Amino acid sequence: MPIMSAFALPFSGRHRELELVSQVRGEAAAGHGQLLLLSGDGGVGKTRLVQEAATAARAAGWQVAIGNAYPLETAIPYASFADALGPLLAALDSGALMRLTRGDRGVMAALAPQLAERTGSGALFPESVTPGEQRVRLHAAILQLLARLSDKHPLMLCLENLQWADSSSVELLHFLGRQLSGHRVLLIGSWNETDQPLAADFRLALRSLRGLGAANDVRLAPLAADDVQLMLAQHFGVDSEVIHAFASRLHHATQGNAFFIEQTLRELITRGDLRQQGGAWIGWHIESLVLPPSVRDVLDARLARLSTAARQVAEIVAVAGTTATHDVLHAVTTSTVPLDSDTLRSALHELREAGLITEGAAGQDISYAFTHPMLQQALVQAFGLARERDMHAVLALALEQAAGGQASNQAEAIAAHWLRADPRAHPAIAVRWLMMAGRVALRRLARREAAASLRAALDRTDAHPEVVPAATAAELVDELARVYRRLAEYHEAILMSERARDLAHAAGTPQGVAVAERRIGLSLQGLGRREEALQHFDEAIAIARTLRDDTFLVRSQLAKADCLQALGLVEDAKREVNEALATAERLDQLPMLARAHRMLLLLHVWTGPAHRAWTHARSAVVLAERSGERNLIWSAHYAAAVLAALTSNTAALTAHLSETMRLAQELASPLLELRTMEIALEYRAAIGEWDRALADGERALGLGRALDQTTLLARIAHWVSGVYMQRGDLSAAQRLVQEAWDVAGAAGLDLSRPFEVHGVLPAYVAKTRYLYAVGEHAQALVHGQTALAIADRTGYIAWAVYRLLPTMASAALILGDRETLHQVRNRLEEDAERLAHPIGQAWVRVIDGESAYEAGRLDEAVSQLQRAIAALEAIPYPFDAAETRVRLARVLAAQGARHDAVHEAREALTMFERLGARPAAEQARTLLRELGARLPSAPSTSLLANLTSRELEIVKLVAQRLSNKEIGARLGITARTAGTHLANVFDKLNVRDRTALGDLAREQGLHR
Repeated sequence: MPIMSAFALPFSGRHRELELVSQVRGEAAAGHGQLLLLSGDGGVGKTRLVQEAATAARAAGWQVAIGNAYPLETAIPYASFADALGPLLAALDSGALMRLTRGDRGVMAALAPQLAERTGSGALFPESVTPGEQRVRLHAAILQLLARLSDKHPLMLCLENLQWADSSSVELLHFLGRQLSGHRVLLIGSWNETDQPLAADFRLALRSLRGLGAANDVRLAPLAADDVQLMLAQHFGVDSEVIHAFASRLHHATQGNAFFIEQTLRELITRGDLRQQGGAWIGWHIESLVLPPSVRDVLDARLARLSTAARQVAEIVAVAGTTATHDVLHAVTTSTVPLDSDTLRSALHELREAGLITEGAAGQDISYAFTHPMLQQALVQAFGLARERDMHAVLALALEQAAGGQASNQAEAIAAHWLRADPRAHPAIAVRWLMMAGRVALRRLARREAAASLRAALDRTDAHPEVVPAATAAELVDELARVYRRLAEYHEAILMSERARDLAHAAGTPQGVAVAERRIGLSLQGLGRREEALQHFDEAIAIARTLRDDTFLVRSQLAKADCLQALGLVEDAKREVNEALATAERLDQLPMLARAHRMLLLLHVWTGPAHRAWTHARSAVVLAERSGERNLIWSAHYAAAVLAALTSNTAALTAHLSETMRLAQELASPLLELRTMEIALEYRAAIGEWDRALADGERALGLGRALDQTTLLARIAHWVSGVYMQRGDLSAAQRLVQEAWDVAGAAGLDLSRPFEVHGVLPAYVAKTRYLYAVGEHAQALVHGQTALAIADRTGYIAWAVYRLLPTMASAALILGDRETLHQVRNRLEEDAERLAHPIGQAWVRVIDGESAYEAGRLDEAVSQLQRAIAALEAIPYPFDAAETRVRLARVLAAQGARHDAVHEAREALTMFERLGARPAAEQARTLLRELGARLPSAPSTSLLANLTSRELEIVKLVAQRLSNKEIGARLGITARTAGTHLANVFDKLNVRDRTALGDLAREQGLHR
């Protein structure tokens, strides 16, 4: 058996995972595109699973494209996707490419740069298109390309070793993962969990995709001992009993890692410990395996058997990565080793026979790659950093030489070697290629890769001023200041902007100083250091006035106003915005006009009057849509949705929320989606869709934590904790209230200084509501008074009207604190009128009804409470309406109208049970007992006590006859995950099927 040249162990122990791939492939083939995330330890078998899945897909008529990420290519944009799709696209003729891409050169430049010219000439994007819009268009165009590719035959796109993926590939993966629905595409991404710490952008993308329920997530575990035994029996043709002890020792030594198993067997065969004799394999009696203490030793043992020439060529291939073509190897070995052509060919043959490298066609050239990344790493680590750096410099020069007149097309590949070369080597040449690669990356919307290349160029420029012109440094500083801010790397952006400001001062260019000051202010604002940011905005504004640059003046004033409103300095913000608005109107610049109206809309949302807010909302939306800037359009609709939610304008809320959701998805921005989710879950919490609100809320909390959005996180925690309180889950509520308190920094509040109003104020409201929920009514009033002081200090009265003042009124009623109740009532009436706030207005009637009841004016009390119920149900605000029915029932009972009182109490109880509001439901039952009424049977939960909260949610939806797919859509999970939960429920409740479970759940009243 030629085991050393073709060592392929049987595919064993992965049937469950392969079945899962088959299931999601079936979903994708039916037009429901899928994303499968595959992770595990290095060598555990991810690549083999992908290969087996690909073989099965091809047999079923699928197109399959497999690509890899490489550690050398982390600075090359879209490298992972290009590696997979490049060969597929290269096989098409120019006409087919043109039809497939619709002539979009941006797609080809990203996925197959060498083919871009075959789809036309000219600029990739019009100059008027912003970088953000370019990225959106590019991602959407790539999605459409995949959709067209899969028209006739479904497409399986596999991306391996994503722990090394470039940032652009990660962004595109995140976008496609959420947009595949409706297309016959299965996207599989795999990565090594133990190779290195995952890059921050990849970790964030994974959290976001998981949080949004957009992926099927599989972690590949090591092989079990039985699987190892079966594998050996099949491969070597021996009886399982003969190899049982050996298989156990091998499994223990390798811990079931497939790659370690393979390498260990190779080593044992090479040494003769395992050998064929008489047509049978023997040597299984080995008591202790001579397994090297680490994989590095296993690999080193294999590499040590190579000839000197093969070892030298292997080292070059290891450093060259994907640039390891025959021409490059020839150029390097001829000049450095040296090896003649015959020796090079012999060395490459030896490496192929040893199973260390593979070869393939690369256009007219031949490319080489290692069969496993660990082999490449072992070689690179063996010869040390200094030698590796020298080799990268040699490879960069060789690649430039081999490319000849086409070298500029290889800018990113050449620069990738200069990035890893000794910074002192050929600095002028390195700077030229690094700058070129950085700018190419920017044109391809790959900002992180651009930043890496440009920063390396700047570092070399600073270190070698004698060979690099000073003007180059100025260009690099300016570009890096912009790139870092767009990447939200604000500390670096500030450093670059400060340096740009100093250079502008020295050059006597005040415009450059103003631009730098504004950038510093924006970066400080991104860090939450708003008071410092104001100083820099003032500097920029002063220079703009001196230069009479009205366009830059408006931009700076709007930036300052945004900072002021976040600090609660409302009047100052209005003053800046109004001046900017007047200038923008004179200049007739649509984007600036839209931003000014949006800013005024947000200010009036919180401070009133409502009619002015709506005026600015209409202007902001119309102007933003006319501008065509998607981010601006989203922000206008978002602000209008906030206003609609606040004023209970359901029709407007539905329209604007729909637009924000659509645009957030198109822009592929987790942050915009998170902000949109906040409005949606607030709305669902208000109208009584509590199951969905909690599911969306917990998902939003996870995403908010991942994105480090402290202010937004405090608000989301406020909304979600409120639902938990009303359901009686006070431990969950307390956890979120404390989180809101901590992330907002509420404990260290100083009212004499500016602070983040939209984080601190919701945190105070949440804590006031929690204190009321746990019966600490006096403390609730104390915290409520502080929260009112915050609202008064900033003018942001909407936070007080929405939940704070009604909670304070309830606490004052329980405590019999008439003075506080009177103050709250008057305050609520005034603020609700100013904001046109129907919930606040309804609560004024609740307070008036309770006051009339206490004074003995029962007819007036009934009238006020009935009108409050009608208003709250019209919004709809079912929980507050049901609570008011309980109040009304008590008044009716005092009036002697027992029948009507029982009716109201039962109506309230029905609503509370539908919502799952256990404390309020118990209060309604207590009232019914006091009235001597027959109680409806309370739902028995004894059979359901062992279910988790998520399992109970799913049972309720089964009771409503929803399918797994519908349950998944409702809860933000996959249908497969819903099925897994159901299987657990069947076991816990001892029911045989879905029908029996539904009947049981309906008997328990869980369908309401």
